[in-house]
Parts: sequence; structure tokens; C-alpha cells
Amino acid sequence: MKKYFVIALVLLFQQIILPQGSIGVSDARSAGMGKTSVMTANGLFAIGNNPANLFQSGKLKRFEITAPLPVPNISAKAGTNIMTLDDYDYFFGQEFVDEDGNTVGRYLTNDDKERLKSLFDNGGEVFINVAYNLFGVSYKLDKKIGTIAFSINDVVAANATFPKDIINLGMDGNAVNRVYNFNDMQMKAWWLRKYSLSYATNVDFFRMFKEFTVGVSLNYVQGFAYAGIDHVQTNLTTDDNNVITGRGEFLAYSSFSDDFHVKYDFDSTAVKEDANVSPFPKSAGNGFGFDFGINAKLTNAVSFGFSVTDIGKIKWNKNVAEFNSNTPLYLDDLTDKDQRDSLIDAITGKGSGKYISEISTDLAQAMSFGASIQIDKMFGRFPGKMLVAVSFNKGFNDQPGNSTKARFALGADWQPFNYFAFRTGFSFGGIEKFGWGLGLGLDFGLVEMNFGTPDMHYVLSQSNSKRITFACNSRWKF
Repeated sequence: MKKYFVIALVLLFQQIILPQGSIGVSDARSAGMGKTSVMTANGLFAIGNNPANLFQSGKLKRFEITAPLPVPNISAKAGTNIMTLDDYDYFFGQEFVDEDGNTVGRYLTNDDKERLKSLFDNGGEVFINVAYNLFGVSYKLDKKIGTIAFSINDVVAANATFPKDIINLGMDGNAVNRVYNFNDMQMKAWWLRKYSLSYATNVDFFRMFKEFTVGVSLNYVQGFAYAGIDHVQTNLTTDDNNVITGRGEFLAYSSFSDDFHVKYDFDSTAVKEDANVSPFPKSAGNGFGFDFGINAKLTNAVSFGFSVTDIGKIKWNKNVAEFNSNTPLYLDDLTDKDQRDSLIDAITGKGSGKYISEISTDLAQAMSFGASIQIDKMFGRFPGKMLVAVSFNKGFNDQPGNSTKARFALGADWQPFNYFAFRTGFSFGGIEKFGWGLGLGLDFGLVEMNFGTPDMHYVLSQSNSKRITFACNSRWKF
């Protein structure tokens, strides 16, 4: 009985997170420093992080350009906070031969079951985020006037939360008079493109600061695809007769570009066609947003920064569908395929879909602040240049690529030679809990290249890894 229950619930979750049918590149320098971008992302790399850092008073270069060459401007993150590769291999990846010669999986002891359940104590989150820059250009008008810039950035991101009670139900079986709920289940995914017009300049309003820079980005956002669960209010109650009762309530939305030719199961008139994949698909939604930031230099060595990013909304109005279910549940035989299918259909809203005119979603709004110290300027004699930065980041929502869980970071950038820099840092909190960053930079004057990861500890110990993260970028300066 327990076996069929687990199978049914795993299938249910797959149906939900695989439905039918902050927007900017993480600066590679900041990634290697533990993700301290509010203080350390500068020039074109500041767009989407802290637009105030677009203005650089000490730099003589007037033009910056980002393009796919010599190194593409891209950052990527994929993983989970649930279990390591070793954990997965222990519970799901090993096979054994029983006394009858049959190949079987691992039989879990009571200790194994408790350990597996404990892995989900802090929520079972799965995430992927790929951001890349298509093009960017900035021009420093004058030290007193400021710097203007234009850039195009894409993000493909998804967040999903695996409900803890699925594991509890699978491990405990049909415990008598036990209530299981799946209300912590979440899933959101999108593909967005942001066109940013940015400006930063130094202002003289605050005499206590040696320099006070403000910056703003005005963003026009195109959405090409969206799928998300609005809410789940589903519970199941077991009794001593192995009867399961409850109620399944589910609300989700999706919207796709016409070029993707998505065929919904409720639309019998739609003709299935191959997706028209191109770098510039038609929009499924449009919106506006803005970023704002400051960088206050107290002395030549000490600075403070603050930014809010992606404040705005996007309205989806192409191929918008709503999936809504609110159904009583009753099962007395989980070995019956029809009953299992009816459970999955009720909870996922299968067959309840319909077209609606539009939906509106917030952008991945977030706030960051931090401070930095230029060690070589503070202490005089020092081998090369060194910047130490700290930052705090918190998202205002759980949109794809974002998190309301606060994160703190500390990082350092040491430049022993003019053309080479070594970076490292640590981050605490957020979805990832902990990260050790490592990176390097090469600056040949005309062209600069950077490489970094905020998760070097997983590169060195892959069997204990929960995610993979990397970032690289380059820019031309003249």
C-alpha cells in the first residue's frame, strides 16, 4: 500500500512542477567575492546590481562595450538545498540483488527514514537561473555631468519548492488520523528580456562625503514565457481503514509567446506546431521597472552603497491560461490506477484550464546595501591593491531567481599586478545557506575578462555538492 502511495505522490509533484506547454547578469568579479555586487560591480557590470557604480570618477576610459566576445557575459546557477549528490546516491542511486536474484533498491531502516525526512526540514527548494548580456554600451560624458549607458539582458529562471509532507507520507505510510498538507508547494518560471537606459552622476548635496554618486536605470521588460502556481491549499487525512479523504485546491497561470506554439489540453481547436525558436521571439507580456542606487565615498578608502532593483511589474496578455481546481478527494484503494489518476487530476487542475485575458506579475524586486574598504589606500605600504567589501541582500518576493531569505556576504579583491586580480569571499543565508567564492580577473587595458564562482567548495568536493554556479564576463574599454 505504501509503495503505491509514494508512486502516486511523486507523479503528482511531477505534474505540478512540469506544466504543459533580478533581471541581470551576476557580475563575475562579485561572484568570486561571495556576491558582494552592490559595492563591487562597476561600469556596465553595475547595471541590474547598483546603477550608481556605473559612474567611475577615477577612470579615464570614456567608452565601455559588452559583447559575446572575447568572453560571453553569462552567469548560471542550478541546484537544490535538499540533498547532496552523496545523499541522492545513498537513497535513490544504489541497486542491490536480493536472495531471489532480483534487482531492488535500498531498503530503508528507521534511521534512514528519519535522516531522509530531516533533509526536508528547511524546505525542499530547487532552482535554476541563467542570465546573459546580449549587448551593452556606456559613455562617460564628463566628470561633472556623469555617465549614460544602454544594455540588453536576458534571464531564464525557475524556483520550485517540494512539499515536505510528501516525504513524511511516503516514510510513515497511512498513519491513522494523520493530516498531510501540500500548502508549501511552489513553482514559478519565466524568460524575460530587459532593455535598460541608465544614468549615474556625482552630486554635491552631502558635504560630509568626499563623493556621493547616484544612479538610476529605466527598464522596459519583455516576457516570452511564464508559468507559476498562485497557491495550493490541499490536504489529505488518513484513517484506520486506509481511506484517504481531503480537498484539493489549486490555482496556477501560464502565458507563452505565439512563437512557441503551445497547445493547451483544453483547447481542441489548436493545431500542434513546432516551436519557432529564435533569439528574438514575440512578446507574451510587457512591463516597466526601475533600479536606483547610491555610492557614498566617505574617504578615498571607505565607501558605502545601497540599491533597490527591479521595482515594477509585467503584464502578460498572450496565450494566458488559468488552471483552477477545488475538489473533494476520496480514495479507498491506491492500487487502483483510476483513483490515483483522479487524485492527480484534482490537485493539478487537469481539465480545468481556460483562457483568460491577462495576468500581472511583479518583477524580482530586491534591496542591497554594503560597505567597502580600499586596504592599500588606508594602510599605505601594501603589495598591490586590495578591496574588501561586505554586503546584505534581501528580496521582496519569491519570483524566479529571487528569494525573501536574507543573505550576507564578505569578499576581497587583491590585485598584485595591474593586469591580474585574485578574488575570494563568503556568503551566508539565502536559499544557498553558505558559499565560498573564488575568482580571477585579467585586465589588459583595452579588454578585461573576469571569471568566478560563489560555490568553489562544491567544485572541490563534487560528491557533497548541492548546486553548480559560475559567472564569466568581458568588456572593451577605450
